[in-house]
Amino acid sequence: MTVDREGPIQRAIIAYLSLRLPRAMIHASPNSFGDMHGPAVARQVAKAKHNGMKPGWPDVEVFWRGWALFFEVKAGNAKARGDQAAVGAALVANGAYWAVVNSVDMAADKLMEWGVE
Repeated sequence: MTVDREGPIQRAIIAYLSLRLPRAMIHASPNSFGDMHGPAVARQVAKAKHNGMKPGWPDVEVFWRGWALFFEVKAGNAKARGDQAAVGAALVANGAYWAVVNSVDMAADKLMEWGVE
């Protein structure tokens, strides 16, 4: 059984964002296939990609007053993987804000850095 280290952090960040930006549209993209292995996960990944899933898509999306904010949630000092960093760079190139965060405090710091009031 795998330990979900990022889930509690992500839930705390979403709770914080919901309070901080009460009228925002906040969405967590399901981009994990849990404990599935082998052919079952391969079929689900292929179906999800066919239906528009983008590998590396950020964990949390926030749309607020014309802003598009994206958070890649990591536990500890983990970094964004290659596909995650590439998607983040593409989002930024398209005018969005993107950050890797590992705590509520880090998400709050990013909002301040970006000028979100």
